[in-house]
Amino acid sequence: GQRSIDGVPAILSSFPSLMETPYLSSPYVGNDLESIASLLKKEGYSTAFFHGGKNGTMGLEAYTRVVGFDKYYGMSEYGNDDDFDGNWGIFDEPFLQYTADMAGNMPQPFCITTFTLSSHHPYTIPDKYKGKFRKGSLDIQESVMYADFALAQYFKKVEKEPWFENTLFVLTADHCSQGHHPFFTSRIGQYSIPIVFYNARENWDTLSLEIAQQTDILPSIMDYLGIDQEIVSF
Repeated sequence: GQRSIDGVPAILSSFPSLMETPYLSSPYVGNDLESIASLLKKEGYSTAFFHGGKNGTMGLEAYTRVVGFDKYYGMSEYGNDDDFDGNWGIFDEPFLQYTADMAGNMPQPFCITTFTLSSHHPYTIPDKYKGKFRKGSLDIQESVMYADFALAQYFKKVEKEPWFENTLFVLTADHCSQGHHPFFTSRIGQYSIPIVFYNARENWDTLSLEIAQQTDILPSIMDYLGIDQEIVSF
């Protein structure tokens, strides 16, 4: 899809954008639908969805409840408006630090999804970091550099945790963004995003040019974990 509201069910439920109306705002959103949370709960995992945005945005809080997440943590649960970006929600760096802290309180094994938002228009970054990052040729590039910095700070924190080496991290985007390179204005480029699988104990340092998509993420995780369940995946 080309919107956040399409990317979330594709990633978490392996359910692609098939209708003109986004699934999360359709009459079907209350239907039974599996997700990475409902599948891993059967294996004894505790689950949580962290969303830096305002509670209720895009129906994410309701969706995560329907598809089996134990907990939802949004801007209200975060509880510190000093870190509000003035538009969408909490800046990436403090919210990712909050996610890391909360993970330490969850029963293991656990599955966490974190939805960040600082690289979204109008591309705001905290005042204390203004001038730290190159602006690039597009407005979005400075905020992407901030998002990358925030992710680096997150990994510096969690790599000290006892659960770090036992964790599979999956990094991806909900949709593509404005691009400087001509490729990203093409029919294919408009849908091209990165998908990164990372585990500290695995030697995964290669770049694959094989075509994959958001709906491949859920079955790939289940396969990596060696879980033998029947799943529904597009």
